Amino acid sequence: MKSSKTACEYRKSDFSVAYGDEIFEKKGLFIFYERLGVQRLYVMNYEHREDSIMVYQLPEIRLLPWINPEKYMKKRNQLLNSDTFVKKCKATIPSRDSLVAEIDSLHIDMHLFVRPVLRGPIKGVPDSLYSSDKNHVIMGFSQNEGENRYFYYMKYNGLWEDKGERFSVYASVFKVMEQLNKKIVLPDCK
Repeated sequence: MKSSKTACEYRKSDFSVAYGDEIFEKKGLFIFYERLGVQRLYVMNYEHREDSIMVYQLPEIRLLPWINPEKYMKKRNQLLNSDTFVKKCKATIPSRDSLVAEIDSLHIDMHLFVRPVLRGPIKGVPDSLYSSDKNHVIMGFSQNEGENRYFYYMKYNGLWEDKGERFSVYASVFKVMEQLNKKIVLPDCK
């Protein structure tokens, strides 16, 4: 869980720079959703569950940080220091949406981080089943009564669906978050 906390703190810092520290000051569920270079933060306020979920997105930077870190950081800082994207990169999901209740009922902050390890070939199980999609990650934390619970989910190609009821929550988390993500369209968030 220590590494999950570190990963979350890094993302929390990025979103704080863009949107301010106040988005993290309330009791709530904070979900960082990353897929194919898009970074979003979903915030569910525990004190006002009837409110909608707020969605914040960082602007896309079409440079790879590990190939040219100086250009990447310069472009990133230019975007984060301009307020123009902030208005274009926020959305809400109404609380009456069934997916909001579904994500709340999954208690994603209560499940262990599971990373399957394939120890040699298993008859009938393709190796690709155990490969993770590093471009599809869900992580975050819940903050309530002074206690933070961190979580980290990795996408494995079809693995959770095949593991039965004990692991079905992992498949459900990705299914619900993918559906929520599809509802958010921010064409001007660049």
